Parts: sequence; structure tokens; C-alpha cells
Amino acid sequence: MKRLIGAAGIALALAGCGGSGDNDGGLAIVRTPPAATSTTPTTPTAPTTPVIPAAPDTIALGSGFYIGTSATNERFNILVLDENVYYAFYAMPGIPDVSRGVLTGNYSSGSGALTTNNNGLDFNQEAAGYSLTAANLLAAYVPGKSIQAQVTYRNGRSTVVNATYSTDYNFIATTDGLKGTYNGTSNVIDTSGITAGGVRLVVDASGNFTLDGSGSGCSFTGTATPRRQGKVYNVVLQLSGPTCLYANTPMSGIAYYDPTTTHSLPAPGQLYLFAMRPDRQVGVIFTGKL
Repeated sequence: MKRLIGAAGIALALAGCGGSGDNDGGLAIVRTPPAATSTTPTTPTAPTTPVIPAAPDTIALGSGFYIGTSATNERFNILVLDENVYYAFYAMPGIPDVSRGVLTGNYSSGSGALTTNNNGLDFNQEAAGYSLTAANLLAAYVPGKSIQAQVTYRNGRSTVVNATYSTDYNFIATTDGLKGTYNGTSNVIDTSGITAGGVRLVVDASGNFTLDGSGSGCSFTGTATPRRQGKVYNVVLQLSGPTCLYANTPMSGIAYYDPTTTHSLPAPGQLYLFAMRPDRQVGVIFTGKL
């Protein structure tokens, strides 16, 4: 009770302190005048536009699409891409639309020469091989015009390929650029063999695709996304099927439509698709026509 009375007394004593000015009997009040409003017009700050560096001239370093034939009349569709990786689809001699396999690996280039890093692989589909083996590719190129490549296989076989630059590399792929239904063949290749069969691949306008391979044991679904240069697509896919050896295995690679591949149908053109497991020991190939 004493504490309450003491506190009240202190409050009253403060209230009774005299102060000078207009506020008699209370604390002095200081009034701060409002800040002056500037009459100078303000200029809105322009948004900063990010600077995007120009893409390197990778064509000068040998990148591009090249189409030609080997000394044994195998058709080669060679894709030298700008992240130092190449893919070379090759066909049966004299039958340009029947795939024989895919070569792939990393490369270095400059001064008209393209050298591989000795990590080339041959995902081979021919009847005598049916398996994944080592291969190497060396080439001389004229930027934007041609390439001459020598392919050496593990069994000692060697072939020379002369190919011409395709202007398809001068254009950018569109998301719906592969839309359609393709009938062809698909093969799953590893170090021990191959699983083959006639299949149908359907690609929608968003780049999503489905391969119905129920007759051959393996199907797959995936997505094709345009790359930054050339009419070529990055693909990701996953195999499925009750008898598929690599079901639920994610793979990545590329897809490319060549409008010049000839075959038995009146209009030329063929879709080439290849993807492989991250360890590069299993791959899947699809070639087909609209």
C-alpha cells in the first residue's frame, strides 16, 4: 500500500512542475514544422537491362551438321555440337534410311582440325556386332562448308567420311518442330547385345514424346527441348516395360530431323534420336519417318 501512494506522489510532483511559455502547469511542447516539399521534378530510374554476351562463333571451331558418305557408301549424319560433343549416325551401305549405329564422344577443335579425346563409343546395330564398342574419330574441317573424318573402330576397321555442311545448323529449333507420328525402329544397345523391334514414336506440340515398343519389350517416354543453336533438340527419356532390361533407367541425348534422308516413301526425311545412360554403357537409338 505504501508503494502505491509513493508512486502517485511522484506523478503528482511531476505534473506540478512549472514550465515557461504557453503551456503553464505542464511540460513544454516543441512543435517541429513540416519539411519543405521539393519543387524540383524527379526523374524515374530506368530499369537496368541485363547484358547478355554474344554466343561464341562455334561454327569457326567446327560445330555444325554435316551430311555425307563413307568410302563404303554408308550415309553419315554428323552433328558436331557446341559443348564439345559429337554424334555421328551412320547407315547401312547403300541404304541411307536403315540405321547401322551411332558414334559419340568428346572433341577439341581449332585451326581446321577436330581431335577426339579417345573416349569415342560405337553403339552398333549391324548384324555382325550388336554391341557397344570403342571407336575414334579424327577430322579436318572448313568452317561452315565441309568436314573430312576418319573413323577407326576397335576391330581395326577404318573408314573415311566426306561430308558437307548443312544450313539447318544456321536456324534455331522450335518447340513444336518435331511434332508428328514416326514409324521406324528402336534399339537398346549395351556391352552385351541389342534389343530391336518395329515401333511408333509420337511427338506432341510441346516436345513430349512416347514410343510404343510393346512388341520389342521396351517403350519410353520423354521430352525434346530446343537447343540454343541449330535445328537439334536435347532429349531426356526413361525406358519402361515389363520385360525391358533397363526399365526406369533415365537417359539423355539428342534428336534431329533430317529432311534430306531418302527412302522408299515419296517424300524424303527421317528423325534421328539417340540417348544414353550417364555412365555411357547403355544407349537407345530410334530412327523413323513421318
